Amino acid sequence: MDRISQLSDDLLLRILSCVPTKDVVATSLLSKRWQFLWMLVPQLQYNDINHSGDYKNFSQFVYRSLLSNKASVIEHLHLNLGPECPAIDIGLWIGIALSRRLRELEINIRSSFENVSFSLPSSLYTSDTLETLRVINFVLLVVPSSVCLPSLKVLHLKTVDYEDDASLPNLLSGCPNLEELCLERHDQDSEMDFTVVVPSLRRLSMMDENYVKCGRYVIDVPSLKYLNITDEAVYNVRQIENMPELTEAYVEITQGVTHKFLRALTTVRHLSLCLSLSEVMCPSGMIFYQLVHLNLYTFAQGWWDLLTYMLQDSPKLRFLKLIDKHDSGLCGKETPIGWKLPSSVPECLLFSLEAFEWIGYKGRRGDREMATYVLKNAACLSTAKFSPESTDVGEKYHMLKELASVPTASTSSKLLFD
Repeated sequence: MDRISQLSDDLLLRILSCVPTKDVVATSLLSKRWQFLWMLVPQLQYNDINHSGDYKNFSQFVYRSLLSNKASVIEHLHLNLGPECPAIDIGLWIGIALSRRLRELEINIRSSFENVSFSLPSSLYTSDTLETLRVINFVLLVVPSSVCLPSLKVLHLKTVDYEDDASLPNLLSGCPNLEELCLERHDQDSEMDFTVVVPSLRRLSMMDENYVKCGRYVIDVPSLKYLNITDEAVYNVRQIENMPELTEAYVEITQGVTHKFLRALTTVRHLSLCLSLSEVMCPSGMIFYQLVHLNLYTFAQGWWDLLTYMLQDSPKLRFLKLIDKHDSGLCGKETPIGWKLPSSVPECLLFSLEAFEWIGYKGRRGDREMATYVLKNAACLSTAKFSPESTDVGEKYHMLKELASVPTASTSSKLLFD
């Protein structure tokens, strides 16, 4: 403890900022050096689980420590609260932090669907210092028609509830400098339609598990660099299309993929795809001029046709990974019997592909055909790695023997078997 006490105040405050506020306040008992140091910690973390459900004492502690804090700016307020915590107290705590030029707010209300009652204080929607807002678990967003959050750059809304269809568009319209948006809707969400234009947005993550009440939306994000989307709805009711700056995308869509959406991905350098092509019969002609890394999940319907198209239309592809492991609802175990070979050897196999990996390789006839095709034609291949799904030693040895017997186009390629 003596060695720690010899550290500078700045370093001690950085250490204390990583500790729950309950433990930070307790350090005041250590010595005179620590007696008032806790009041200068700019990051505050309150978790009612640490107070055994005694909300009277917990509430008094939060008020006392918040009002005693003398940091010039509250950099981070993290509230992890149960449904019994009074909404009026939560609103006042956030209000106090906002008056102290709060920069980052994370609030997680552990609630049930029947107990949604808390809404963020109106003063939050006009904060000129708030840079990051993360709202988790069934908080009700009652967004005023006029929102002004000029400093907000990061917004995460995970399994929250919205007062009406205008709530989210109103909120985003008041965030002129927003760079990162994460939206996650739960499986019992009400249907919601909205149109959003976010010219400044660079990162967008969306997860929607409600395939019954999917709603319609249009999102216009001309500056977007990164997209991560998981959607169980029929995607022809969604529109995320204006993405000319997109460089990285992770896409998992169960059904209804449109030509227009696929074409919006053609600027990417890094692409991960898990989708069905059942309604997009001929996606060829969409050239992925910049694509270098491709991860393709092998359990969606028609994945083998998608692989053919992607090989043909990605002339600069250097890294190809096929992945069978998954936690998705797309549980198809189809094997590409009668796989249609490309009409000619794709340019990427002749001139650019360096690494090929297959996770969950099963060694079925169609799998062998695909693996053989790549090994025989990838002239620049350095490594080909296979991680079989089977744990049977004999079966794995048989797969390895088959692959090792394939004549390769590259004289320097290495076959790796996990």
